[in-house]
Parts: sequence; C-alpha cells; structure tokens
Amino acid sequence: MTLTIDAVDSTDSLLLRHPANPILSSKDWPYRINSVFNAGATLLADGSTLLLCRVEDRRGLSHLCAARSVNGVNGWDIDPKPTLMPNPNEYPEELWGIEDPRITYVPELQQYAVAYTSYSKGGPGVSLALLRISGRLSDTGSSCRRTTRMLLFCRTGSADCGHSSIGR
Repeated sequence: MTLTIDAVDSTDSLLLRHPANPILSSKDWPYRINSVFNAGATLLADGSTLLLCRVEDRRGLSHLCAARSVNGVNGWDIDPKPTLMPNPNEYPEELWGIEDPRITYVPELQQYAVAYTSYSKGGPGVSLALLRISGRLSDTGSSCRRTTRMLLFCRTGSADCGHSSIGR
C-alpha cells in the first residue's frame, strides 16, 4: 500500500504538511529500532535543527535520540546510539521508558531543558532533564550530555513519587 500526502493549500491553513513527510523513519536509524515517533524540536545556535526523537526499541520500550539537519528537512545526522536512555535504577519512574520530549534552550543555565513523559508501574509522570548539546558527536557517540534529571509530577499515591527531588 502506498500513501501519498499532498501539501495543504497555504491560503486556507495555518500549518502545512511537508510533501516528504515523514522526514524520518526507522529505516533512517543507525541502529535497529521498531519505530520513531514525535520529536521535540529546537533551533541550535548555528541555525541547524535538532530533533529529540522518541524511539521505540525492539523490546517496545522508548528512549530519546538526537537527529540534526542543516535545513530541518533532509541530510539528518542521527546519533549512532541512544542519546537519553531510561535509567530505572536511579529513576524508577522511567521503568517502562521515556517519551514525548519537548525541548527549549534556557540561556541563564546555558543548557537545554527537556520535559518528557516517564512511564512506570505508577503510570505516566512528567520528568525534566537538563542537557548540554555539543556542536558535534562526542566520543561516547552522543551529541548531548545530561547534567540533571528529576521527576516533576506523577499520579497521586504512586510508589514512584517517593524518591523525587528537585535539583537531583
């Protein structure tokens, strides 16, 4: 089955679907994954686009992976391994994965704040990570380095809420 998507008439719409949608799919990834989903997006200081993509691994658990493009449409440079993995040993709210990132630059911190959904036995929670994003991939294979991570909100009564702390 072939899916054809036509651009929406720009005179009647606020948003336009790019004719090349989707711009990224699992076949673009440098490692084996099930699927790539919605991403948080930001412009970097050099004018390039950074997508922090939700990626589902072969077990069905999600992590985040950075993809960069000079024009935000093609020529994507994708981190060769996951950029931000769930870490349930230190953050039990991430037991079943992390997804749906939203990213913004915070000039006062000179870092990017990433709000994302964390999943565990207690259900979904809202978590925050602070990232330093370099201009190129590091020796560890990632262009992002986490500096802080914390749980912001979770379901009332969840066992996973007991450990949360701001500034961890």
